[in-house]
Amino acid sequence: MNSMGKSVLPPKRYGAYAGLATLLLVIFGGFFLYPLLTAGGIKGDVIDCAIVPQKDGTNRLWILTDGSLSYISSTKTPGHYSVGRKCVSCKAWLYEYDPVGGKILRKIKIPYDDVIMNASLFCDGDTICQVSDAYHKNVPKILNYDVNTGALVGDTASFTSRHPELAAGIVKIRYDKENDTLSLDTKDGKTDLTYAIKEKKFYPSYPRYLEEKRKDSSDAQMFILSEENGQDTRKLLYAVQGKRCDILWNKSRLEANCEESMKHLSRRYEGLGVKRLNNSIFLRGSIYQQDGDGTLIISVNQIDRKADRILTCVNRDGKIKWTVPQSKMFKEMKIDEDKGYYSSFGGSSNKIKVLRSGNLVLLMLEGVGVMGFDYATGKKQFTLD
Repeated sequence: MNSMGKSVLPPKRYGAYAGLATLLLVIFGGFFLYPLLTAGGIKGDVIDCAIVPQKDGTNRLWILTDGSLSYISSTKTPGHYSVGRKCVSCKAWLYEYDPVGGKILRKIKIPYDDVIMNASLFCDGDTICQVSDAYHKNVPKILNYDVNTGALVGDTASFTSRHPELAAGIVKIRYDKENDTLSLDTKDGKTDLTYAIKEKKFYPSYPRYLEEKRKDSSDAQMFILSEENGQDTRKLLYAVQGKRCDILWNKSRLEANCEESMKHLSRRYEGLGVKRLNNSIFLRGSIYQQDGDGTLIISVNQIDRKADRILTCVNRDGKIKWTVPQSKMFKEMKIDEDKGYYSSFGGSSNKIKVLRSGNLVLLMLEGVGVMGFDYATGKKQFTLD
């Protein structure tokens, strides 16, 4: 009753009830409906993948997915409004997949306490390694699984115990797939510690690691895409040969203008040489994989707000073996700037990963799925999404 004798109803809390109902619906869907709809398949958004070659020449594919039930949560208080991502039943799934038989051979649950951020997967000898950074309740994580049995053979504690540099504990960890290194920060204030995975060696910083790499005087050959006359959207393919240290020191100059730079570099660096491999122009091209047999390039068909991506396989002599058009790849790889940042060229390029092992070419789009192609023909072999 108010002072005038009229009844006053308590304020309605539609927002609170609606939020609770939404959360309950999300939980119900995650625990009951989603598993039924995806039974027997790959569950969750693809985070990363790795190829493990087998002794018989075939390959096994390991796939890391985010199996959490995620939702967007908003918090509103006087003078403050925030929106963030949260998860229920926070976890990752690690799958072992046989591309030849088309079967999932193994499924491993990796529990988390919060939203999974900056997670990576890579092969380290006879183990598959999963790394993820700290985020809110999540602590930095390093897990090693035996590639033959799937057994957990190493974790964060065992990794830090082997290295005195990490005795105080780690607060941050990131995997650099281009250099195959780990970058770590520790609780006693060390930052940017760089661990070279193949060497099993720590460097005090990334610049020190790079400095050491640039001392390698062994003979090497590398494919690069160089700008045509300073136009960074038009790329030409070259093969560069010489001492590895000379190539690494001058890579950025060669990528900016290969032939013009060589007029000066050839007089200074003995044995350094370049060769243009074909007449193709790769619009906004990027090299995603290369080895002694050739390189795999992803480019676009036009420079515009909307464009299709193209996957091109080039052999060591510069001959184009095959191309895969946009229609044969994930539709989410198509560039459409009207749909927002993650559909733009810059927003989607770093979500693409290309691997090759033997006759298998693997294309991954983070958050979407993975595809396998035959290296000899470019024919699609499988899709997991």
